[in-house]
Amino acid sequence: MSDTYVTLKIREALKVAQGSRAQAQRVLITWALDDEQLLRGLCKPFLKAIAGSAVDRVARGGGAAAPVSPAPGQGIARSARPAGGPKKLSPQMMDAIIARMGTGGTPPKPDDGAPDQADNLKALAAAFTQRKKP
Repeated sequence: MSDTYVTLKIREALKVAQGSRAQAQRVLITWALDDEQLLRGLCKPFLKAIAGSAVDRVARGGGAAAPVSPAPGQGIARSARPAGGPKKLSPQMMDAIIARMGTGGTPPKPDDGAPDQADNLKALAAAFTQRKKP
């Protein structure tokens, strides 16, 4: 489990993804689910933070119990994908979503009577400079 192996796999994923970092990440995750050495190499630098976060979460009483992980040497089981594929939205649902997003409308105009951010910052700076001078 050397850094060289992980680095080679990362370079190979970048080559497969034709330079796309997002696609290379997906490829690496897929490979890591089948390659325990790659998974350990990728996770090793972050293991302390992962463990600390898990301990904090349980100590605070938050969240549900973590799923039981496989015993060492048994590998990681990949969950089955749903057979149905992605759900399709009806035209009415799409129209409702688009209407909520506010596309096609004009952005609201700012209130002319309200001070803008620059005025607020100038007033704040002036207050601090007056405070420093006796």
